Amino acid sequence: MKNQETILRAVGIADACELLSCLFAYPNEVFAEGLVTGAVAQDAEGCLIDAGVAEETAGEAALALRSWCDVDVAELFGVLRRTYTKLYLAPGGKALIFPYETAFRHVERGLPGKPSLFRTSVTIDVERQMREAGVRAKNDRTEPCDSVFEEFEFLSYLAARWADALTREAEDEAARWEESLARFDVEHGASWLRPFMEQTKEKGADTPYAAFAEVGLKLLEVLP
Repeated sequence: MKNQETILRAVGIADACELLSCLFAYPNEVFAEGLVTGAVAQDAEGCLIDAGVAEETAGEAALALRSWCDVDVAELFGVLRRTYTKLYLAPGGKALIFPYETAFRHVERGLPGKPSLFRTSVTIDVERQMREAGVRAKNDRTEPCDSVFEEFEFLSYLAARWADALTREAEDEAARWEESLARFDVEHGASWLRPFMEQTKEKGADTPYAAFAEVGLKLLEVLP
């Protein structure tokens, strides 16, 4: 029974991280439709519960996502794109929040000058841990691999491999994947994802991104 509970938790973490990777990637119309139909809220609630978040807490996060049910898809899609650009992609370094670990931590520390995005000590280590796990970032030639969505996607991959090894009762392999998940969370995710979500809630208040950040905060409570 304990092993089944651990498998369910690992699967829940994998699914929740995958969802968060989608929530914080540049929006598309299919994603907007998922918000309108309530599918995103349903998925969020289910995977958070599986990951170990209390049902009431997961329900609160899902309720916030349901604020955009039954609105016009095209209108919501426009809101999502404008909000994403304002928060994370404004040109000339004027984004309210950097969606990259290196740049975000640069600003948090109050360091001078513009932050680098490629070939930093952070991105090099992210690449190394991905390579050791047998994967690479999808768009690593055009997008820094330490983006919020790439890091959540990698966490999802590690949790999924952990769940798979548990299912096959490969205990040593499962322990290695669990350790890899915990290491990446400690060395990268834990260093910036919580303040990133908190700033998104503050600066994106009354937008869907504040609700997305709430999902992220709920998951971070139960990682790794």
